[in-house]
Amino acid sequence: MEGLHITAAVLGVLIYTAGFIGNFLSLFIFMQKEVRKVSTGLIFLLLAIFSTIHLFSLIVEFIATISGFVLVRNSIFRCQFILWLQNVTRSICSFLAVTVSLDRFLRSEYPIKSRIWCTTMNVAKLCVIYCLFYMLLYAIFFDPRNVMDSNDQCSFPYDDTFRLIILTIMPSVRFVLICIIPVILMGIFGGRMLYNIKRVKKRIAQQKMVRNAAIATIAIPESTRNVKHTGNQNRAKTLDRMLLLMVFTNIISYIITQTPFNIYTVYYGSEASDSYKAYALMRAFLLLWSSIYFGIGFYAYFITATQFRKQFFSNMKYIFTFNQPLQHQSNT
Repeated sequence: MEGLHITAAVLGVLIYTAGFIGNFLSLFIFMQKEVRKVSTGLIFLLLAIFSTIHLFSLIVEFIATISGFVLVRNSIFRCQFILWLQNVTRSICSFLAVTVSLDRFLRSEYPIKSRIWCTTMNVAKLCVIYCLFYMLLYAIFFDPRNVMDSNDQCSFPYDDTFRLIILTIMPSVRFVLICIIPVILMGIFGGRMLYNIKRVKKRIAQQKMVRNAAIATIAIPESTRNVKHTGNQNRAKTLDRMLLLMVFTNIISYIITQTPFNIYTVYYGSEASDSYKAYALMRAFLLLWSSIYFGIGFYAYFITATQFRKQFFSNMKYIFTFNQPLQHQSNT
């Protein structure tokens, strides 16, 4: 058992450290005006923000579970606020993941109407709705009966009905809301996007065949305005391709990392086991696996999306070249 605790501790340090660094770098990219002015980019920015908050909430439980050290020995903070914050941020992240898939689906399915639907203002409104809904849904964690026991564990010991709600009903509701529904919707949106991409590629191939036919044409020189317009279109298409790759990466990583933890919480509530130590250790490992999603974004996007890498290196180059003149002026 001691070996498992050491393993979990080492993995936790690596995952959370890499997660915070990755989220910081993601914020560095998504806060750029060119990216955040697009609805998809704004959703990724919000996802990075709430993922960072979620990682902070998980660290408190991780330290208490692995080392037995309680940062704040207070039921309101540890058992009520932290558990409430974990569930709220996890649920918001799950629906932001669905929203980013929906955003790209609408853009591929309804390219004209999506200009009205897929706006940063609508994204902000949806985010407010998500926050209010989940903040109220999980307000049950602030029940005064949710306290720490003599072993500094949130074991919900006082009321059978309350314990039933927290350990059995709430995990099932959460499993439906942040696992089943998001996975199904993201699967549908992702499949439809792939179909639309294949359809567009087929249409483009047919158009190229027509243009390449042996028809006499007269070359008309392009004006400066047309060249500039074409350049803007190419930049927009490049950004769209980057965001689309990031959406598919987000879908796959969400399904792989979030499903095991949510299934186990439902299983433990149905089993009604009293072996809390075994449950806490297993929960710690599954939370670590689940936490990967909330910190893996930058690394996954960096690997899969070429334009994301170019954007990152371009921003880093701009920062260093901008700081050098300032340093030179300060030295002189």
